[in-house]
Amino acid sequence: MRIMGNSVTCIARRIALSSVALAGLALCPLAVRADATADSELATVVIEASSAAGPTVSPSGANQYTSSAADIAAAPKGSSAPLTDVLAQMPGVAIDQNQQIHIRNTEGPQFQYQINGVLIPLDINTNPPFLSMINPMFIKRLDLLDGVLPSRYSYATGGVVSIQTKDGCEQQFGDVSLMGGQRDTIEPGFEYAGCHDGLGSYVSGLYQQSNTAFSSATPGPTPIHDFTKQGQLFGFFSYNLTPTDTLSLLVSGAKSSNQLPNVAGLPSEFQLAGVPVPPSSSGIDSYLDFSDALAVLTLNGSLADNVSYQIAYAQHVIEQRFEPDPVGELIYQGVASTAAHEDHDYTLEGDLSFTLGPHTLGTGFYAGEYRVAANDSSLVFPANEALEQLSDMPITVLNNAHANNYLGGLYVSDLWRILPTVSVSAGLRFDTLSGFSSGHQLDPSVSLVWRPDTATTFHTGFARYFQVPSLLGISPTVQAAFAGTTAAGPPGVATPVPEDDREWDSGVVHQLTGHLTVSADAFYEWTTHYLDTGQFGVVPIFAPFNYNQGHVWGGELALRYQTEQLTAYVNFTTGRNWQRGVVTGQFNFDPAELAYIDTHAIVLDHQPLYGASTGVSWRLGAYSLSADGIYSSGLRAGFADLEKLPSVTQVDLSGERSWRVPGVGTLTNRIAVLNVLDRINLIRPAEGIGIFQSAYGPRRTLYDTLTLHF
Repeated sequence: MRIMGNSVTCIARRIALSSVALAGLALCPLAVRADATADSELATVVIEASSAAGPTVSPSGANQYTSSAADIAAAPKGSSAPLTDVLAQMPGVAIDQNQQIHIRNTEGPQFQYQINGVLIPLDINTNPPFLSMINPMFIKRLDLLDGVLPSRYSYATGGVVSIQTKDGCEQQFGDVSLMGGQRDTIEPGFEYAGCHDGLGSYVSGLYQQSNTAFSSATPGPTPIHDFTKQGQLFGFFSYNLTPTDTLSLLVSGAKSSNQLPNVAGLPSEFQLAGVPVPPSSSGIDSYLDFSDALAVLTLNGSLADNVSYQIAYAQHVIEQRFEPDPVGELIYQGVASTAAHEDHDYTLEGDLSFTLGPHTLGTGFYAGEYRVAANDSSLVFPANEALEQLSDMPITVLNNAHANNYLGGLYVSDLWRILPTVSVSAGLRFDTLSGFSSGHQLDPSVSLVWRPDTATTFHTGFARYFQVPSLLGISPTVQAAFAGTTAAGPPGVATPVPEDDREWDSGVVHQLTGHLTVSADAFYEWTTHYLDTGQFGVVPIFAPFNYNQGHVWGGELALRYQTEQLTAYVNFTTGRNWQRGVVTGQFNFDPAELAYIDTHAIVLDHQPLYGASTGVSWRLGAYSLSADGIYSSGLRAGFADLEKLPSVTQVDLSGERSWRVPGVGTLTNRIAVLNVLDRINLIRPAEGIGIFQSAYGPRRTLYDTLTLHF
């Protein structure tokens, strides 16, 4: 069985969020202007940003971990790194295969992106994110918010990745770069930022080809059959209509063609007529291709000195196509699925906030229609109940799923400054979902923030969350379609339900010196119908399912030291996710495993018991050196996740030298080495809940990047 067979399910998406009229005016103290001061009351709820470096607490009581553009550029791979690599250097974040991450022990899709204060359509964070539309190149500032979030956020609340993009009227520049290295890597890119008559423009683009499309299925230095070609364009344009009102447009497009990695020497599982000698498993030739486009139009500003607003409309289109190797897939997997899925979604959101004395009040809405369509044609063999092949002549199974999914929410909030050192943030939110899955929920949230002095901040709070399943992988007809074939699975409920969470979080941030900040945080979460993802039998489909009940706990410690020339940080994380019983998607499990989970709480494979990340960067004149590293005590694996994988350690290094070129600009040359210890890091095993095949981290890899800044 092959690692990325499961990618076909991710293909199954066609969502269209239709705009729902501005029924209730938008909520939450927000930063409605790009040039709003970072510590303003309005900036804290949407952007949730402060001007301080290192770990902080937002005024609403959420944990806030920050990386600036300079922090990202100083890391070994700089802005060429995937965004998930940047996030992996923050507390509470664990790595997974194929550039996936888990935030605070949640499943991969259960966090949300926000760009310039606007929530991006939920399906931007596919599982797994084969091609991220969001790369670090255009980021001016990134904040990871987790813990007790204000009532503005819902649907995917494991964390909020809040991004502020570069703006041409804030800084005008241009650069071109070329990265090359091992694994057949070539990556040219460019950036341009300018300002003309009040119109700020920022555009960037990159192209990449390499032999590292996905996590390697083998421990060797070079993956087998893993070549990728991908490109991306991004643009952000803003114009001040009045001194207080700004109109902006964000556009992004991406396209990729990706081979799926193979493993040599696998035994054949099925007999195919006309093929007496099975081909080598290393020669299976399957592809997964993507195209993706996003546009966000935003109007924000001030209606009065104490009233601010924002309204945003977004459209997102995904087209994904999986092309199997019919012979190889049938012989080694018993099914070869051609999948052509499209996803169109449209969202409308609005926010309104106003200040009355010590209160900052807000209200807002989020509305959308997700139209999902998945068209799959699969070759399979007839089989009996024991899944024994009855014929070597394949048959064709058609399984098409279509649904309009409606998602909407309203919220109100109050940020009340009781005393100069004490504030309370309270909110109430109502959400509803219909379509493939349905549900509704009323969720309160409350946080207390106490700042006894300028160096110390305590915070504690509680929130209830409404989490929606990944609509892209739901296929209610899949069981009936594959009955009596080699792709059949045991009975179960095919349609997942929303997740209901109750979270408590407490922590403290203290600035030990003018350069050193430390934070500690602990959380506990009680879950009902916890959402996870897995595969339907041997069919390569990534589908959501629900556990019955469970709990998640964890703790984080973060230290950051920063001067003008030296930055260093270290983060420690511990936690567990315990779940018991399976209430939907039972076909993802072997009957014996299903029976065990129904009577025992198991540890999920989303995060290690212990994790750490660290890094240091030092600049002196024209030279800069940097290093970072991650450690994981190992994810879970095997029957009911009872086994523990070996620990994972990766250390990356880089060195850079700059030269001033008269009349042209500045030329920099950076040499980076990933996994300098050349450790074999097993991230995923050959077997586990919802796992098809092993996945390994990158081996030692050398890159060289030339960049001309002008």
